[in-house]
Amino acid sequence: MLPFQGFIRKAVLAVLCFFVVALASCRALSLKSVRSVDDLQVTDSISAMTLLNHRIKPATTVTGKRFLTLEDCRSLALGNNLDLQASRLEELTQQAIEYSNRTRILPHFLFSGDLSDKSALRYSYSSVLGLPDNPPRPTIPPNPKSPWDTGTGVGSWSTGHEKDTWYYVLETRWSPTDAALAYYVSKSSANDVRRSRYHKIRISQKLIELVDSSFFRLLAHQGSLPLAENLMSLRKAIRKKTGQLLQDRLMKVEEYQRAEQRAARAKRLLSKIRADTETERNLLASAMALSPDTTIDGGFWADGTLHRPNFCSEISELEMIAVRRRPEAYEAGIVHLNSVNDLKRTIVKYFPKVTGFWRYARDKDKFLYDKDWKEVGISVYFDLIEWLANVQESKATRIRSQKTEKEVSAIALGITSQVRVAALKYFDSIEELEAADTNVTSLRRILQAVETRVSMQDAERLMVEEARADLIEAKIMRMRALGEANANLAALQSSMGTNYGEAVSH
Repeated sequence: MLPFQGFIRKAVLAVLCFFVVALASCRALSLKSVRSVDDLQVTDSISAMTLLNHRIKPATTVTGKRFLTLEDCRSLALGNNLDLQASRLEELTQQAIEYSNRTRILPHFLFSGDLSDKSALRYSYSSVLGLPDNPPRPTIPPNPKSPWDTGTGVGSWSTGHEKDTWYYVLETRWSPTDAALAYYVSKSSANDVRRSRYHKIRISQKLIELVDSSFFRLLAHQGSLPLAENLMSLRKAIRKKTGQLLQDRLMKVEEYQRAEQRAARAKRLLSKIRADTETERNLLASAMALSPDTTIDGGFWADGTLHRPNFCSEISELEMIAVRRRPEAYEAGIVHLNSVNDLKRTIVKYFPKVTGFWRYARDKDKFLYDKDWKEVGISVYFDLIEWLANVQESKATRIRSQKTEKEVSAIALGITSQVRVAALKYFDSIEELEAADTNVTSLRRILQAVETRVSMQDAERLMVEEARADLIEAKIMRMRALGEANANLAALQSSMGTNYGEAVSH
């Protein structure tokens, strides 16, 4: 019973040590972040916190301003956007994974300890006269069948071992095969870090596009809103005067119907401008991760001046700029490089695994004479089934590498197509803006001509009011066309990858 009780004491001590180490590790890793909770509860709490911190918090509370410039909106969006924050965390994650995979190239240091309890004592016999393989045979009495056999000189078995004992091993080992595999994995991890950075840049480019487009459209709608209100008031007054002239039989029915239609169109235009204003405000606020709602102080407004875009270049040149500046092409190239690294890893797997090791072992058996020893050696490992499986894996990686190479070209063509569509849309908006300018100039001349020829009659004064209303409506159309042209230019710059300052190459 005494040896068994000793084993129990050692086992209890080992279990206590294990729990101490486990508790320390759990404290270091913060179990609070990994404990099991209800997924619905987590979703509800995170959603409520997100609404509280973003959608319910007015922009004027965060910025202290009521009027936000374009730079204010950009800085708020780059600092508060949740997608961009997630991409930054992903970049940090990939950096940690890269460091972890690079560490695996180094030699491995292993430590192990065994506490065992054997069912029976281990027996051995002494090595006497250089005959360690001979079993013990006593010399007395002599062997009658072989009287010349003098025996080994040993007449008993040795019981020099404990049933329960600690056995420690300290070992360092390094395999060139494992190092080569870890090297290609670390190269792919380094590529993933660059890929996550490119993804972050593209998110920033799209975010800036959304901010700029919404800002310019919101600015145009804000400028059009007082004009639309003035237009509706003027159209209502014209309709009222036309109705009075119709009752006095000084106006035709067709002219009254035309006045009714123009008044209804002015009312609809005002409603649309108000709806578009709130829509663009909501998009801009969402990009900045803030509340779009109007608060007690009136909410936030866009502060700036709309200028006529003067950007002009050949579409083929824009396509070349986009291929060099858009991070998606680089991301596709990284995916192709990772597929090549995977292919090289499968080539390494064809070779047998050779491992060199140095080992120090110690056995605390009190009956042993030499309790510790050192060992240096090389082990060779080859698995036929893994080799056969690697043949198909290598084939799959080779096909995947060819596929990713095609995807690089497909993404480049897709980028050029996006740039061409955005450029055509921008150039079309420029032509629309020019047409609106021409219309405003023409209506202004008509108004001047009508004002010089008008008499004191009500019917002729209505002509002046009609010309003035037409001019206001043309100014609204020009204002909206100016905002749309600037918004389309922002989309074109985003498709080219030139709207965000961070360079693609690092």
